Amino acid sequence: MGGGRLFRYRYEQVSATEAINPLCEYAGWGGKRNPVKVVFLYGSWNRRCCSIVQECEGLHHAALPIVEKLRCDLLKEQTSMGNNVLYLTVKVDDDDECIDVCTRSLQEGGLEVPPELPCILLLAHLPTNNGNVKMRVEHVECRNLEQAFIDTYEDTEKEYGKPTSSIAVENLTSSLKGAWSRLFDAQGNLLPPQPKQSKRNTLAPKRRVKPEPAIRIFVAGDKSQVGKSSICMGLLGALLKTDKYAPSDLAYIKPATQCEATQLVEEFCKHRGITSCVPIGPIVYYKGFTRSFLKGETGENSEDLLQKASEAVDTLAAGKKVVIIDGVGYPSVGSITGTDNASVARACGRLFSVPGSTTATPGRVPVPVLLIGKSGVGDAIDSFNINATYFSHRNVPVLGAIFNKMNLEGFYSLANCKEAIDMYFDEFQPHKRVFGYIPQIPELTNARENVASISEEEQLKDAIKSADLFVETFAEHVNVDAIVDAARKASLSYVQSTTSPQNSEAVSGAKRSIEESEVTQTSNQSKHPRIAPKSATPGIALSREQIEAMAAASGAAGG
Repeated sequence: MGGGRLFRYRYEQVSATEAINPLCEYAGWGGKRNPVKVVFLYGSWNRRCCSIVQECEGLHHAALPIVEKLRCDLLKEQTSMGNNVLYLTVKVDDDDECIDVCTRSLQEGGLEVPPELPCILLLAHLPTNNGNVKMRVEHVECRNLEQAFIDTYEDTEKEYGKPTSSIAVENLTSSLKGAWSRLFDAQGNLLPPQPKQSKRNTLAPKRRVKPEPAIRIFVAGDKSQVGKSSICMGLLGALLKTDKYAPSDLAYIKPATQCEATQLVEEFCKHRGITSCVPIGPIVYYKGFTRSFLKGETGENSEDLLQKASEAVDTLAAGKKVVIIDGVGYPSVGSITGTDNASVARACGRLFSVPGSTTATPGRVPVPVLLIGKSGVGDAIDSFNINATYFSHRNVPVLGAIFNKMNLEGFYSLANCKEAIDMYFDEFQPHKRVFGYIPQIPELTNARENVASISEEEQLKDAIKSADLFVETFAEHVNVDAIVDAARKASLSYVQSTTSPQNSEAVSGAKRSIEESEVTQTSNQSKHPRIAPKSATPGIALSREQIEAMAAASGAAGG
């Protein structure tokens, strides 16, 4: 590229493991010298970056003119840029190993990739006294980075090697120059990492902007096997497809479950880089659990279990934009232990302060519910109403419904049912809405059983293909933006109705007593207090293994 400088780059993607390898065995290097690496990282959700990679096998192709412009600027200032520069492109969610390397901290030997992608990292390796090599990483912080790639790539197609001029490109050049100065001194010597210093405003204190809490959505079904987990997977995938959310913005959890087998949504989250995924939460209705709970043998009461669910969701929601909470069975499942879906939805809502409250415990906003309904018309509406009433009776807001597994032909076709159901909601349920109708997808039939039996890599790939197909169909038939917006408004409305005296008369259209309107943790308490064991010393709890063994010996089939 002129000036006697040697620039090496690869015209294909590399793994994250290759990127952090201090010994470069690429053609022309021979593993003898450690070059500076300019690493371009992107995710599968960065569609425009994916298009560039498909066309020219690497983002570095689009960025070479930018780095060349930087080199020219540094040479004018008589600043050495070094003789060895290697360009690499890494897809962060290419496989599980890549995700692991990208998310690990620098201290743990990872790249500590920032949540916003695409991004650029400068990597260099510093020899230590004991003969080892220490990696130095500098993040090139730049807004509109993807636009800079697009601008440069489009101009490169016209005239290769000509530095591009645009606001995004100028910002990137400036950011690269700053990162380089933090990595090397004027003679090209590698600098030790500098501690980050916070900038103080000596003129006026800056207001700390509190991040908006994560939108929490509770997905419930009118029966078991209606497709709740598939809908959760569809929501996550469709949100990614909007390009408004990165995988790090989303989270999935099933706080209570009857089934501990691997679910397709779990594999989908791994595939899409959604690392905040908890497919089996703290409440498990294992074999013998119910009767042992009633006898006091589990050592936990309803409040203990709900508190565990609350803490699990709160931990997962930290730093997220949307959290999808998967229900279990139909709404009243778990009521015998005080952990039915309505109780879990109330317990897992975000915290908020109640002005004038005499208790130190903040209140919780019940998680708005999205009901998943069956195909048909009359039975589908009847099931929706009885299940929505269950939640509304507990002051848990119901947003509306998605009707799943609709037939494509015949009297009960999707089109015919949609027409009738839309008419019903318009006239009799104006405050709720149907967010979509999903046709039946043969490839997802018995998906739970298929995933649970997966042992071969090819079978897993087939399952992921089915998941991607469902997400594509889901995104075509469901308005995910409307669901998120409705959940945000429902949560805000609940807070306002609780904290504003003039609005505290009704929540979800139901009358509430003064005691019920005091939103505290006591509102989540169950009718089932801790019961002392009848045949055991008080305070002694049996283990899960003991309870399951006794239940199996007695012929129990489930929880």
